[in-house]
Amino acid sequence: MEPCDARLRGMAATPTSSVPSILSDRLELVWLTPEFIEAVLDGRRTDAATLIGASLPSGWPGRGGRERRILRVRLKEMQDAPESAAWLLRAVVRRDDREFVGRVNFHNPPDEFGVAELGYTVFEPHRRQGYASEAATAMMAWARAEHGIHHFRLSISPTNLPSLALAAKLGFARVGSRIDEIDGEEHVFELGVPGPAATHN
Repeated sequence: MEPCDARLRGMAATPTSSVPSILSDRLELVWLTPEFIEAVLDGRRTDAATLIGASLPSGWPGRGGRERRILRVRLKEMQDAPESAAWLLRAVVRRDDREFVGRVNFHNPPDEFGVAELGYTVFEPHRRQGYASEAATAMMAWARAEHGIHHFRLSISPTNLPSLALAAKLGFARVGSRIDEIDGEEHVFELGVPGPAATHN
């Protein structure tokens, strides 16, 4: 992790952001603006860090691979449907020292059945500290309070044991499985009324 610039300590998300942050006890979930994503993809790390008021993980998002692909996908989604922005990618920022410890998002706004699919990643140095659970809980609380959404979905690889354990801890129940064209087999879990997207076993 790169040292956090003194200018960033104690600083909230950029005031130019049109999507308010979501706060939990230890975390601030900061919306990643198109400007932030473009800066990261262009290698302008100082500009990107200033935009979210947090230091970026060393080497993130890498030269290729999953993280960079996710950033490109979310950028295109925000460009194509700006009204979906609040549901999309957020940095998980530790409030006490402004460390960017992971990311969390809904994959899209709720579907026609009112189900919102949640995704999250905590970067390796910060795992096993409860950040994924706290971020996911805060995102769902925001969806309930701001949009009346009470049905949520997770899609998890059957080999991802920590995420499977987290789904159980949060009260999700497995409703089926599916094949993702990139990630392969995934188990599908829902909290609330099950939706029709999964193929039940």
